[in-house]
Amino acid sequence: MAWCLSEPAARTNMSHTLDRRRALASRRGAARAVSDATAWGIIALALLAVGGPVFWMLPSRRERQKAQLRTAARQAGLVVELASLDKPDATAAERVSAGGVRRQPKVWCAAYRLPLPGLGDGPSWMLRKTSAAGGDPLVPGWLRSGPRDSLPNDAGYWRRVAALADALPGDCVGVEANSRWVSWYGHESVGDAPAEQVAADIRAGLESLAGLCVAADR
Repeated sequence: MAWCLSEPAARTNMSHTLDRRRALASRRGAARAVSDATAWGIIALALLAVGGPVFWMLPSRRERQKAQLRTAARQAGLVVELASLDKPDATAAERVSAGGVRRQPKVWCAAYRLPLPGLGDGPSWMLRKTSAAGGDPLVPGWLRSGPRDSLPNDAGYWRRVAALADALPGDCVGVEANSRWVSWYGHESVGDAPAEQVAADIRAGLESLAGLCVAADR
């Protein structure tokens, strides 16, 4: 005997069939999405593995600024060197290791030097920036050192030196004068100023200091 579904039952069966098809399509779509995401993830990891070392080797903005300042300083006629100064504000822990070994803490920086040919036996001194209150009475904010017989006794001389040293840009941490050159020591910070302007200001300050040294040598 033939058997057939009533119209309502047929509609119900068809609805169930469509629901199963939709569910199957949804699962397939989700699987494709997961597969695509996995593929893109693998591609991203591959690009990172290949390009990552390149990004790490690119100079930072700070490194680019220092390189530009050094180039500008050389073009301005200054000798550029890496240098270190004795740290004036070292703590007790920095001066003595945990094992009791005495150390001399250093401030690592750059030195920009202006040669002074033919100065003779002029003043020879070093100023180091200090955060300690006072510093040297003749040069506030700085620690002064050098051979005693080559340090001028003129307070006016040191006032002019202090004014010029305080005005030097680039995060200056030290100033030196001797028979060979006058030198700026610093961390080469330029901020938003053009590197050429900072280099020019450093040279101008050193030239003014050189003029004081030449005058003191006469």
